[in-house]
Amino acid sequence: MNIFLRCGLVAIAAFACAMAGEAIHDGFPVYVSHSGELIKLISSLIGTLFAIVLGLLISSSYTTFNNHQADFNAMATAAANIDLLLKLYPQQSASLRPQLLATIDRVLGRYWPEKSRQRQQDVNYHFLNDDIAAMVNINNTFQAIDHVSRDDINAMRQFSNQFVAIQTNIIRSLSNQVPSLLLVIVFGWACLLFFLYGIFGSGSAFEIFFLFLGAIAIASANFLILELTHPYQGMFKVSSAAFDLLHAAIVAEQQVAREQDR
Repeated sequence: MNIFLRCGLVAIAAFACAMAGEAIHDGFPVYVSHSGELIKLISSLIGTLFAIVLGLLISSSYTTFNNHQADFNAMATAAANIDLLLKLYPQQSASLRPQLLATIDRVLGRYWPEKSRQRQQDVNYHFLNDDIAAMVNINNTFQAIDHVSRDDINAMRQFSNQFVAIQTNIIRSLSNQVPSLLLVIVFGWACLLFFLYGIFGSGSAFEIFFLFLGAIAIASANFLILELTHPYQGMFKVSSAAFDLLHAAIVAEQQVAREQDR
């Protein structure tokens, strides 16, 4: 379901519960006045639970977002180190740098489809097949280069493994989203809280306006959680700057090399 639609439903549900509370206040004022203290205690309990769990959800979602950014930067660093090793043997590795560039293109298209005009797809382990094949081929060809040092071979193997392992970790993390049932429970508390707020309301237009603003605030919290746990789509995205710079550098060097060969 679209994130904006889900957030809109949360706002509508919270506001509707507040209006239901206002209706009960107007219909049963005697019962409300007799149970006022108990209702206040319950609303305080629910409000505390909601604030704690919501804060933890937003904090963990933001941590997940930052972890994705760190993983992606580390993966770009591994690719840059692979490129540096290839440049140590420019003649023998001339066919390998285009393979590395194609791998970078696939990564950018996979997580930022707008860069290659691709359709947004759910990322899964199937997408790693081409990247793994490219890394295996680069390693095997690199090892066969004459006079390549053992340290360079080990470094190439290390950075290639790191590139694949980090991307595997990213895909695994993307598959571990916040459980929908947990969000339903937490924002169900919000609806109940607004219902209790409505019971103590006076039904004035001024009060209803602020209840509406509160419902929007609740929906915005849901929006933050959903956006931060989907870091490669939506409004909040991790930056692709590290790979963009590496891609641009490799392309520029290849253009210079072609001009020199003319």
